[in-house]
Amino acid sequence: MHIEEIIQKIVPGDAQCAKLAQARFDALIKPVGSLAQLERMTAKYAGIIKEYNKHDLDYPKRELLVWCGIEQAELATQIMEAQMPVNVLAAETGARTQALLVISENEADALEEGAALVQELIHEKGVGLLGFGCLAQPEDEMVITAMTGGILQAAAMHVGVMLDGVATLKAAKKAVELAPAVLDYCFAGHVSAEAGAAELLKELGLEAPLRLNIPDGAGEGAALCFTLLDGGIKSYKEMETFEEASVHAEVKEFSLAEQNKKGIL
Repeated sequence: MHIEEIIQKIVPGDAQCAKLAQARFDALIKPVGSLAQLERMTAKYAGIIKEYNKHDLDYPKRELLVWCGIEQAELATQIMEAQMPVNVLAAETGARTQALLVISENEADALEEGAALVQELIHEKGVGLLGFGCLAQPEDEMVITAMTGGILQAAAMHVGVMLDGVATLKAAKKAVELAPAVLDYCFAGHVSAEAGAAELLKELGLEAPLRLNIPDGAGEGAALCFTLLDGGIKSYKEMETFEEASVHAEVKEFSLAEQNKKGIL
């Protein structure tokens, strides 16, 4: 499938499902908004899969992809042999880590290569969430372009992408320029210590829940953020609303939002 056909298949996430998911969070027996980004991540995920019923909003099967060029072939081998930190962190969340070696020599081919790799993976593994890390330098246009194709393909197949590091953020920016609705499928794992990371997140309008001073974007932040999304989903599924527990609704004056306005918290 050519990249133009993939772009045509990308539609916005289901805003109504996301809104209803957030409404359920607001109704849980807790201060409104107290789970902060965990709530927003989970609501966004609900919009991606078009499901807000707590019984049907399941934990996504996930895979962590670490993209690299020929120059990083040796490191890619270490990842495939599960010898890197990212392997350990991803495994803790039930995710398998796999290195993707980009071999294209021009941007048109790189777009197609990235899209094809992701399409095959989603079909074979049935994943519902991908993590993107990158071993190549943030200036490596072939690898960034391949990741752009991968992000476009994931969005076309209604699969979210957890971004990690400057190179993946650059790829997301290119994907959004080609298809603005892609942003509905992108999550930010962390603010890496790389130059320009915070600025790129701001440009994309993405919030990263973690700031760990990790100096690169090899995938560790995305792997750790898988756990945070799981925490949000677990709260969504297992906590009760005031109505479900047959207790009174939260008094507005004691909500987190109202207390923040008054400077109490």
